[in-house]
Amino acid sequence: MKKITLLLFAAVLGAPTLRAQTIRIDASAAGRRQVIDGFGTCLAGESGEQPWMQNIYYDDAYCSILRMDLVPRYKAPYSDFTYNSPWFHNSPALPGPDNNNVRTYTNAADYTRLFAGRRATIAVMGENIDQNIAVFDYENVLPRAAGVMAQLGEAKKAQLGDFKLIGSIWSPAPWLKVSSGNLYTGGGGILPTDGTPYPFIWTENFVGGRLDVSNTPRAEFNNTSALTQFARTTAAYVRGFQNRNNVRFYALSIQNELNFETFYNSCTYPLTSQYIAALKAVRTEFNKYPDLAGIKLIGPEDLLGGSAYGMWQYGAGESTVHKNLQYLTELAKDPAAQAAVDFYCLHGYAADGVSSGGASPTLWDWWANGWTDSPAGGIPANVQGFRRYNKKSWMTETSGEQPAWLFPETGFPSDGGFSVALKIHQALTTGYQSGWVYWQLADGSDVSESTLTDEARGANSDKYTAFKHFARYIRPNAVRLESTVAGSSTVNASSYLHEANRSLTVVLVNASSTAQTVTVTVPTLPFTLSSFQAYTSSNGSLWRNSTLPLARGEVAVSLPAYGVVTLYGGGTTLAAKRDQSRSGIEVYPNPTKGELNVSLPEAKAGEVSIVLTNTLNARVLSETRQLGSNKQLMLSVNKLPAGWYFMTITQGDQRFVKSVMVTR
Repeated sequence: MKKITLLLFAAVLGAPTLRAQTIRIDASAAGRRQVIDGFGTCLAGESGEQPWMQNIYYDDAYCSILRMDLVPRYKAPYSDFTYNSPWFHNSPALPGPDNNNVRTYTNAADYTRLFAGRRATIAVMGENIDQNIAVFDYENVLPRAAGVMAQLGEAKKAQLGDFKLIGSIWSPAPWLKVSSGNLYTGGGGILPTDGTPYPFIWTENFVGGRLDVSNTPRAEFNNTSALTQFARTTAAYVRGFQNRNNVRFYALSIQNELNFETFYNSCTYPLTSQYIAALKAVRTEFNKYPDLAGIKLIGPEDLLGGSAYGMWQYGAGESTVHKNLQYLTELAKDPAAQAAVDFYCLHGYAADGVSSGGASPTLWDWWANGWTDSPAGGIPANVQGFRRYNKKSWMTETSGEQPAWLFPETGFPSDGGFSVALKIHQALTTGYQSGWVYWQLADGSDVSESTLTDEARGANSDKYTAFKHFARYIRPNAVRLESTVAGSSTVNASSYLHEANRSLTVVLVNASSTAQTVTVTVPTLPFTLSSFQAYTSSNGSLWRNSTLPLARGEVAVSLPAYGVVTLYGGGTTLAAKRDQSRSGIEVYPNPTKGELNVSLPEAKAGEVSIVLTNTLNARVLSETRQLGSNKQLMLSVNKLPAGWYFMTITQGDQRFVKSVMVTR
């Protein structure tokens, strides 16, 4: 199979002289890199229950991965913050017993001590997993909203090409943790008091500390260990969620950011031996149950960081903290532990756990390939990257960019919407990541450093658009093709071949303040292309759609300054077929108890076909109706059981899709 050659030309300082640039894409067997599993975000609030977000997530971005928070949510009194940390809401009045608004403790016995006239109780997990499930609160907003989104994703699995539900544990149950010896800093106001020792409970957060991995039986746990309790808790909470929502997890991480101790749900495993103890306990427990045995365990889910030390180790002696590649090195020395980790994951944050560090090719190269020579003092030479262990890796969380396309306004725009595209590019190419997951699509507030969009902006957010350039047209099971750029240090290219969908996707990121011109030479493929759909975004101009015909096997493309262009050629993927289906429909009331008012402002007066399917993709209603000049219909669903449904209205080559909830 011949190679793809992209010929790029760039204007230099506004002069008419053009400088040739070439991108070679190797479509041969030797040029094939990792398989792409998909894209998505984490769900950490009630936005997942809102139809606008569901439509954006699944019907516009076509996300095929959903990540959720797996901190166990308990029924009162086990996890009631008014019982365990009442001073946060000034009931009783501040200050609390420790001159603080938190509840402190050092171990399980200390957790149950008399504290401000109250004694916290422990939810002990017995041998019967189904009895253990009874203590959990799945009506809590986090598991409830995640359940809604997971059901929708599972129902759309065939349309999306795949759907993978993953979870991360931010903290074990509080009574399973012991002191880390560290103090919280940066507090005041509604935050904990500066100098509070970890662990503690603040509002509903199980803050800091370490899981007790001593495997010592304790009376508080009916003569079982904290490790056993952690494994039983995880198994029961996951089974309960799966059974309640009729979904299955693809993978979970036993600890989110395992060395980032902060004022929200968190827990630390500074040494790999501690992490291995917890990992083995969970794997052993899951293997007891057919519905859990197939769930993959992933990790270590550390921060990408900002230096070689963040890739290997912080501190020394009693202050030693292992980091990314040292976890992988130590895991590989323990065959059982290595077998327990199905694949690796990490977060694209800098060392502060807030700023995005995902644009650094050096860090991604270290994570993927390791190093031969020591990169810094005190760090060993000849350290292997994740690729040497024959396991894939996902980037499972990042954020930190400003909402504008270009930020800062002067200098290189490294922290705005444009930079999201650049960071995805680096993760997929230099970092060989198979999955890429942002922190949150939306959180109920205006789009911010933590989110991609909000309800008002919807699909018109700068950050979301950058994400969509990759997520929408790089479908699950596409294979990345090696792309080599010659003659340019500012044009970034990646290509993805999906033979089952008969499609080729090319994403171009122009990291230059000047426009570029690109000519793509299309190779011989297992299918024939006659044109590309081109989607172009730049500052002030998002998602411009055009059709670019092939002439003598070539297609010319313009790359705006600090712009992103996605080329999609051929294919049978839903994303290519439904460009007209993601908008132009309004349904109210939604949820409804019987009648639906349907507005189709973009349709024409005339005949429309209406189909409703349930979450099992079974057709429950099919009608042909006449749409009047007011573009509105009344639809009765009062005979349908309560639940989620998907409405598809077709008129000619237009398709309008909306999720609908029926209540009783």
